[in-house]
Amino acid sequence: MNDLTNTARLKSSANPNGIQLPRSTSNLLEPPQQNWEVQIQKDGETPFIVIDNWYTPYEEKNVWKELDFYASQENVERAENTYVATHDDGKPKSKASRFHIQEFYTPSGRQRSHIFNNMYKIRVPEFHNMVREIKPFYRSFLSTNADSTLISYYEDSEYYESHWDDYAWTMLIWFVREPRLFDGGDFTFTDSKLKVKLKQNRALFFPSMFEHSVNPVKMHTEPKDSGYGRYTITHFFIAMPPDNVRN
Repeated sequence: MNDLTNTARLKSSANPNGIQLPRSTSNLLEPPQQNWEVQIQKDGETPFIVIDNWYTPYEEKNVWKELDFYASQENVERAENTYVATHDDGKPKSKASRFHIQEFYTPSGRQRSHIFNNMYKIRVPEFHNMVREIKPFYRSFLSTNADSTLISYYEDSEYYESHWDDYAWTMLIWFVREPRLFDGGDFTFTDSKLKVKLKQNRALFFPSMFEHSVNPVKMHTEPKDSGYGRYTITHFFIAMPPDNVRN
């Protein structure tokens, strides 16, 4: 069964096809200079884009602060108890903590989130030009007009078994503190058996229909605090009837 996120949580952060800057950079003529290192897999069974240095150093520092804020909350949701991919018998395919960060903000309050503000990157021409190289799948991204954001956090023996996402495109952004206190946690495209190595500040972008999994995390050192495992910031993109898109 595919990965399901409560449709009531689906909101728009502006059409990904519109070039729009976040409030934090709205007084600039151009968005910040990106230092992206890009790999595009456009041939073969599974197309995808890997972008290292997704966030600038300044953005990366602020995203860490935001992640630490979410991790400090009490009564954190568990993937096993939320909308998540399941086996035929109903058993959850994932074991991890989850944060549906739309629920932390009012619509106007989203500007206080560095993660939401930094979605300007998905709207810049440089990113769109990369996506256009993945033919013919790029067409479904250009028609998207809504998104949903989820943060997952994995510690010892936590994982996500093979599944696909019920959206058009998926972006994963990985955060991990160095030196690492764990092994594992790498990503696999299940059908093609292609593996993508877990790396700090690495983004992975691909059509949501392709099955994928997260290998179990194995802590080799007991952390003194939470936040030393594997974070994933996930942005889902989908095309919705205009009347159903919430701003």
